Amino acid sequence: IKTQDRIRQLVPGFKFNLGFSGKYFHRGTWEENEGDDTILENVDKFNWFCHMWNHMQPHLYNNETHLEYEMSLNKAFAEAHGIPTNSSYSVAPHHSGVYPVHELLYTVWKKVWNIRVTSTEEYPHLRPARLRRGFVHRGIKVLPRQTCGLFTHTIYVDRYPGGLKKLDESIMGGELFQTIVYNPINVFMSHMSNYGSDRLALYTFESVFQFIRCWTNLKLVSSGPLELADKYFKMYPEEIDPVWGNPCLDQRHLKIWSYKKSCQHLPKFLVIGPQKTGTTALYTFLSMHPNISANIPSKETFEEIQFFNGRNYYKGLDWYMQFFPSNDSVDNKIVFEKSATYFDSDIVPKRVQALLPNVKLVTILISPAKRAYSWYQHAKAHGDPNTLKYSFHQVITANESVVPKSLRDFRNRLLQLIIITYFSKFQMA
Repeated sequence: IKTQDRIRQLVPGFKFNLGFSGKYFHRGTWEENEGDDTILENVDKFNWFCHMWNHMQPHLYNNETHLEYEMSLNKAFAEAHGIPTNSSYSVAPHHSGVYPVHELLYTVWKKVWNIRVTSTEEYPHLRPARLRRGFVHRGIKVLPRQTCGLFTHTIYVDRYPGGLKKLDESIMGGELFQTIVYNPINVFMSHMSNYGSDRLALYTFESVFQFIRCWTNLKLVSSGPLELADKYFKMYPEEIDPVWGNPCLDQRHLKIWSYKKSCQHLPKFLVIGPQKTGTTALYTFLSMHPNISANIPSKETFEEIQFFNGRNYYKGLDWYMQFFPSNDSVDNKIVFEKSATYFDSDIVPKRVQALLPNVKLVTILISPAKRAYSWYQHAKAHGDPNTLKYSFHQVITANESVVPKSLRDFRNRLLQLIIITYFSKFQMA
C-alpha cells in the first residue's frame, strides 16, 4: 500500500489490480492467513478482478455447467468478503482459454461476470513481443499484455537470472523501459510471489516509473481496463477483427488448447470456386472416394461452410471445427472443405494462410464468359433485382460512370476475380 501511494505520485490514478481465487483463502500458514485478512481489511484500496476459483486452466473444462459452477463459487466468495464484482475484467490462469479461444470460457465469463475486457500475451504469439496485438471476440475486448521480466520463480534477487544488475539494466533503458516507451498503452501482470519475499515487483515498477519521470518527457497515467480497451481499439481499429492462427504450430498454444481438439481434423485441401464452375459436382464426386472425407453440410449454406469470407469467421475456430468431427471412419481420411465463395474474396487468402498455411487449393477455371452467364442465371433464379431489371448484355456492357452503384457492384462481381497471392503455385491445383 505504501509503494502504491508512492507510485501514484508518479502515475496519477494508479492502483494495483488484484485477482482472486477464493478456494485458497486461509489455506496457508498462519502468517499467510493473516496476510489474507490484512488485504481484505484494505479491499477498497485496490482494484479487483476475478480469477478462477481453484486457479485451474479454463481450457481443461469441457462442460459449461461445471465451469459456471466454479466461477459462481468465486463470485459468492467475493460477495461474502466485500470484494467488488463489477469490474467486467478478468484474466485466465496461464493465458488458458483466451487465445487460442476456448468458447466455453467466453460464454461463462459473460454469463457469470459480465466480462467485457481481458488480456493475453499469446496473440498472435508470445514472441516477438513487439508483434503482440489485440482483438475482439463475442463482444469481449482482448488487450495485448506486456511482460515485465518477473515470473513465478523470480522471487529472490540473488536468484534472478543475471542478478540485480540484469534487472536494473531492463529498468534503466533496457527491455522493460523500451516496452513502456514504445507502447502507448501497457498492461502488465506479475504473480503474487513477486510481491512477497524480496518484493521484486514493487521494486521493478516503482524504479521504472521513476526512471521514466527522470529521463523522459512522457506523462504516465493509469486507467481502468474498460477505458484502456476503448482507447486501444480507437487507436488500432484494424486489430478489432481477429485472425485465427493454427494452435498446432505453436507449442505454447498447443499446451493451452483442449485435449479434445485436434488439428488433424482441419482440412488438407480447399475447393475454393469460383461459383458456377461445377464445384458442387466436384464436391459430390470427391465425397464418394473411400479415402476422402468432405466437411459436414451446413443447415444455412448447404455443402459450403463459408467460414473464411463472411460473418461465420467471427464465430471462431471451435465453430469451424465442428464441421470436421473426429471418429474412426474419418480419422485416416483426407479431409477437405468446399466453399465456392472463397475465390473472389479479398480477405480469404490472409485468413486461410494464418490457419492453414500448408493447405492445397483446388479451383475450376472455365471460359469467363460462360461462367459470367451462368452466374447471372443463378442470381436471376434467386430473384436478384438487377437481373429482373437488366438483361445479361446490359449488365456486362454497363457504363460504370453513369449506372447505379448496385448495378456497378453486380457487374464487377460478375466479371472480376481476386488473384490469390498468399500461396505458392505448388499449393494450387
